[in-house]
Amino acid sequence: MARRVIYLVLALLMSLSVAVAQQVDFDAEMRRYGLVDVQALCEEIGVELKYATEDNFVGENMYGSLTRAYLLPHFAKKVIQAQTILRERQPEYSLLIYDAARPLSVQRRMRRAVEGTPYTSYVADGTRGGRHNYGVAVDLTIVDGEGEPLEMGAGFDDFTRKARVGEDKAFSLAEYKAYVARLHREGLITREQMENRNLLLEIMDAVGLRPYVKEWWHYQEKISMPATREKYKLLEF
Repeated sequence: MARRVIYLVLALLMSLSVAVAQQVDFDAEMRRYGLVDVQALCEEIGVELKYATEDNFVGENMYGSLTRAYLLPHFAKKVIQAQTILRERQPEYSLLIYDAARPLSVQRRMRRAVEGTPYTSYVADGTRGGRHNYGVAVDLTIVDGEGEPLEMGAGFDDFTRKARVGEDKAFSLAEYKAYVARLHREGLITREQMENRNLLLEIMDAVGLRPYVKEWWHYQEKISMPATREKYKLLEF
């Protein structure tokens, strides 16, 4: 009986937090913090915010009515440059953004969802936030001419080893590609998936962004988290 009450209380709290998210005008807040709408600058880039749907590890819409991808201007410019490089190499391909700037309130909800589980290390602490909470991280993939995502060997929000692109201390493109090749040799991903993942690695590296080694879809600047916190403003809404 006590356990059932706890579950009901947790469900109520989740419902209330969703209602709050629906009331906050995330678009207006993003602009107030100086962020820009990526698609407004480059219509070629697709946006499908996973946390504005139920297709994520929490299984709930955490963004309310937010459907646009916001980033700090200089970071958005890098993503747009990556799109240009991709089109030069594969004219029919485009980038598709799964997540961009993330309000701290949403980060805290995500953290609570994984607290005490093996997935805790994948979700930044909601007290100080991670790179998404500063508008300088993007989750993305590549889609073909029909708008279908290329096979990467692991889906978005996959927490298994096959979603990785490197060891914890990997920092170079060569190291990332060597790790992806190892996944292929071990039979965890196919050759096509390896090549697709390498393509994404190459174009993002060309604009000065590196992946988070546990998530093939996550890209960030080549600076430390403490430096990120010192340099940028936390999205406290």
